Amino acid sequence: MNITNIAVGLTGGDLLSILDDFVSIEGLTIYSIDMSDCILIRGNFKKGISIDFECGLRVKSIENDMIQGEICKFRVLNIGIASFLRKIALKFALKSFADKGIYYKDGKVNIQYKYILKDVPYIDFNINDLRLLDNKLVVGVNNVSISLGGELKKEVKLFKEEQNEEEVREAEERGKTEDLYTVGREKVSEKLPERVKKYSDYIFVIPDIAALLTRLLKDNRVSIKTKLIISGSIAYIVIPTDIIPDKIPFIGKVDELAVAFFALNRIVKDVPLHIILENWQGKNDIILVIKNIIEYVTNFTAAQNVETLYEFIEEVLSV
Repeated sequence: MNITNIAVGLTGGDLLSILDDFVSIEGLTIYSIDMSDCILIRGNFKKGISIDFECGLRVKSIENDMIQGEICKFRVLNIGIASFLRKIALKFALKSFADKGIYYKDGKVNIQYKYILKDVPYIDFNINDLRLLDNKLVVGVNNVSISLGGELKKEVKLFKEEQNEEEVREAEERGKTEDLYTVGREKVSEKLPERVKKYSDYIFVIPDIAALLTRLLKDNRVSIKTKLIISGSIAYIVIPTDIIPDKIPFIGKVDELAVAFFALNRIVKDVPLHIILENWQGKNDIILVIKNIIEYVTNFTAAQNVETLYEFIEEVLSV
């Protein structure tokens, strides 16, 4: 079934019912939604600690399947949570939604609604109008496809992945960094037996990572903060004595492997992909796989403890 155009007015209760039925974000529970001069959302977010919140969202525009809005109000409702932590709580909550298609930066919120609804096989549509009118959210949609049997198949990429593809193309156009390591790597590769040459990019993974770190330390486009993280992590791994005593809670038992993954994860997060690709000597698809592995493994090692502490300190300093 196809419908060309349709416009509906949604109350807060209508929107809450739709979210309950079709949208699931781990850790997020919405209690109520009210419409006035903005969309007022009350709910709870649980990730480590439980945070009751009240958030006001003002819709600004809809463009390229992206709802663009701004946070007009945010309050943490929990008794006992210090006021200076409110900004940190908002940042942590919204950052954790990035892989769901919700992005936050500098008070602005972008919602990739098609990605959020990609696993709903019953309906697909394009939003062409979105505004608040008489305490209702007026939604104009076109190109509506409905499948009562749930047979719709959607291919929607996360916006971040689209950005990555552009950065890969940009890096390929610029070419790779060339230095003494490039020459040495080529000479060693030429001397490899023919039967193992096809595996050379995997054989060189460890030296390629070492060369990447060295090149990033020399690259003027990489921030001083990231270079300090790289240098400090290398020093922690190389120095035989423990810099952080074991008795210190939370991070005292962190080992060298955790620090290594923390440093690599910070590079993945802080350094633009095209800069990483330019400084990576091997094939681009290998470093992209390594990038995904680093992001995954970090969540299951003590590196996450270091990462959490680092992000908390960074957010406190930015308040």
